[in-house]
Amino acid sequence: MLTQKEILNNLNKYFPNIDKAILEKLSQYYFLIEEKNQVLNLTAFNDLKLVEEGLIESILLLSEIDKSIYSLKNKKILDIGAGAGFPSLPYLIFTNEDFELTIYEPMLKRYNFLVEVKEKLNLKKLRILRYRAEDSKEFNYYNLITARAVAKLRILIEFSHKLGETNDCMFCFLKSQNYEEEMEESRSIIKYLNLKINIKELEPFFRIKNVLVYYKKDLETPNDIPRPWKKLLETIY
Repeated sequence: MLTQKEILNNLNKYFPNIDKAILEKLSQYYFLIEEKNQVLNLTAFNDLKLVEEGLIESILLLSEIDKSIYSLKNKKILDIGAGAGFPSLPYLIFTNEDFELTIYEPMLKRYNFLVEVKEKLNLKKLRILRYRAEDSKEFNYYNLITARAVAKLRILIEFSHKLGETNDCMFCFLKSQNYEEEMEESRSIIKYLNLKINIKELEPFFRIKNVLVYYKKDLETPNDIPRPWKKLLETIY
C-alpha cells in the first residue's frame, strides 16, 4: 500500500493545479479501496497501479469525454456496473461534483462499498442504486451513459438505450483494441436503433490502449427494446 505522500505526489504529476481538498478526497478514496479490497475483492488494482490505472486514468478518460465529446457540467450521468467506482467516481471527486452521478451496481458487496464511499467522502451528487440496467425504470432520464468492462457492445447498446434522454443523451462506452469485433457483432442493433457510431482511439495513458465508442440518442426507444435478458445473451439481434 502506498503512503499518502506517494499518492499525492503521483496525482500532482498529472494534475499540478488540483485543489488540496480534492487531493485529500482522492487519497481517502484510495485508502478505502485498499482497505476493503483485502476482504471484498473489489478490483484487481492495488498500490501504484490503483493510483495510475484506477484514479488517474479514470480522470483522464472522463476528462477526454468532457472536453472533446460532450460537456458533463450540470448533467445527469449514469455509470453501469462501475464496481469500485471506475471510471466515473474519481472524476466526480476531481471536478468537485460538477454533475450528478448515478452508479448502477447490482453486486451487494460493491454496492455497500460505494455507499460507504459516498458517506465518508460526503458526496452529495452521487446516487448508488442496486439495479441492473435492463431492469431500471429510469426511462429517458440520463444525459450521458458510460460503462467499462461490463458487457459486449451489442448488449450495452440494447439494454441502456431506453435510459437516455431522447435528443440529449450521449452514450460513451470504453473499449479496448478488440472493439472492431464488437462493432461487427453490433451491426443489427445499430441499424435497428438508427445509431451513428463514432470512434475515438486514445494513446495509452499507462499500459492499455483505450477506445471510446460513442453515439447520440436521436430517436425514442422501440417498445421491444431491450429484449429479455436470456434472449439478449443468446442471440444477436
